Amino acid sequence: MVVLIVAHMIRVFAVGAYKYPREANWLVGVGLFGLVMGFSFTGYLLPWDQKAYWATAVGTNIAGTSPGIGAALVALLRGGAALGAATLTRFYAFHVLWLPLLLSILVLLHIVIVIRQGIAPLPRALEQGAPARTSDPAYPGYYSEAYAATKRGGVRFWPDIIGKDAIVALAVVTAIVLLAVRFGAPLEPPADPTDTAYVPRPEWYFLPVYELLKHVPGSLESLVAVGVPTALVVVLLTLPLFDRGSTRNLRHRPVALFCLTVLLGGSAFLIGAAVRGAGVGEPGEVGRPLTSVERAGRALYQSQQCAGCHRIAGQGGEEGPDLTEVGLRHSAGWLHSFMEEPARFHPESRMPSYGPPALTHQEIEELARYLTSLRGRAGPEVEPQLYDTFPPPPPAP
Repeated sequence: MVVLIVAHMIRVFAVGAYKYPREANWLVGVGLFGLVMGFSFTGYLLPWDQKAYWATAVGTNIAGTSPGIGAALVALLRGGAALGAATLTRFYAFHVLWLPLLLSILVLLHIVIVIRQGIAPLPRALEQGAPARTSDPAYPGYYSEAYAATKRGGVRFWPDIIGKDAIVALAVVTAIVLLAVRFGAPLEPPADPTDTAYVPRPEWYFLPVYELLKHVPGSLESLVAVGVPTALVVVLLTLPLFDRGSTRNLRHRPVALFCLTVLLGGSAFLIGAAVRGAGVGEPGEVGRPLTSVERAGRALYQSQQCAGCHRIAGQGGEEGPDLTEVGLRHSAGWLHSFMEEPARFHPESRMPSYGPPALTHQEIEELARYLTSLRGRAGPEVEPQLYDTFPPPPPAP
């Protein structure tokens, strides 16, 4: 579904079919694209395997960083402070009830508009002698005459277009059924919140944002995780409003061609980088095997992209402090308090707050316990020299 709807939107963009008089249908199409991505996200959790559980945990944590509405989004998605039966029930309801209902309404509206306006002709049929802009008062009359000329001897919506769509749809469904029979469902082991050695990775269509988060400072993670998809949706929704040129052929629209090339090329590059980096290992255990709580913290360290700012044993970013020997300097209690609200300890800190709803108290404690296990080359016999300085409590009201 993701491949087909993205391919269809690229084609509509390439032939300028979002311009007059099809602006409303383009907006419906953007809504359908959002619903398909919603199906992809809510469908994550339903298999209830390791990937389902941990990838959904990361996704809801990202939603929790949304300014102003983060806490409400997390409560809506999870149905509580942590993933559990309530979350699974809500995702199931979204996936099989609400999203299909909305999809049916938008698909019906989309088809009604297509039938009413007709199939978009080739760009060259609407460019010769056209006014410079579709907002020109003379453009509706020009369009009516030009489109009427293309309909003579044209392709019928029924049964020609519908027949071709039915054949392609049948072929796609048949291929999916054969793949399911031959290879089965690609399930991983059942979800286990205590098995923290698992490092979640999203599906390919979410990989561009996932990979991009690795290359931005930690203070900008929320902006990228929420801001980039939001900006893309805003651009798609407003595209018919600010692109009023009558030229429809993509080859004659250099700005549009450049933007499409950058978007597709950049996404392909980020997906390729994420696939190449899939085999990169996680920070090794030093001195002793990690406990289950510490392994949970290690998985969170990976999923929250902490390495984008911090280094461990020479690997990671340089914006934040080196954590190779942080376990020799700070206790788990101090690290827990600091991660909940860094600005309380250092007002100039650019590290974002990871207190609820970004992470639960349990997740922060797991991450803190993992960090205390980082002792560099020091063995377990070395006594830590703690520098735990807590800020003074706020003045009484």
